[in-house]
Amino acid sequence: MPLVTPPTLVDEDGALTQECEDALVAIFKKYDSDKDGALSNKELDAFAKDTNGDVFDEDTRTEIKEFLDLDDKGQLTLKGFLQMYNLQTSSEPQETWKDLQKHGYDTKLKLVASRREDNEEKIKPTQNSIATPLKN
Repeated sequence: MPLVTPPTLVDEDGALTQECEDALVAIFKKYDSDKDGALSNKELDAFAKDTNGDVFDEDTRTEIKEFLDLDDKGQLTLKGFLQMYNLQTSSEPQETWKDLQKHGYDTKLKLVASRREDNEEKIKPTQNSIATPLKN
C-alpha cells in the first residue's frame, strides 16, 4: 500500500490553504450556535472541550484576547479563529491535524465523521414509556 501524504495546511506564503480554511470555517460555524459570527465564552468552551478535552486555561484566554481578532463584546471572531489556527499550524501542523481529526476530518480534509453527540437522535418518552425520536 503506497504511503499517502496528507495535503499541506499552509501555502508557501504561510497562509492557510483553502481546503484547510474551509474545514476550519465549518468547525467554527458548528460552535457559533447563536450565529452571530463570534464565539462567546460558552461556545469557545464547548469548542475547547471537544478539541482538547477541557476548556482553555486563563493564560490561553488572555493570549486569545491580546493577540486575536475579537468583536466589540470581546468574543473570538471567525477571523480570530483562523488567526489562531494559522499561528498553530505554522509552528505545529501536527496539532492542527489532531484537531481536524477530532472534528471528523480525514487526511484529505474531507469530513468523514462528526462527534457522536451531533449524531444521536434526541429521545423523548411517550405515554407508554416507549422512547420515540424527536422530529427536528
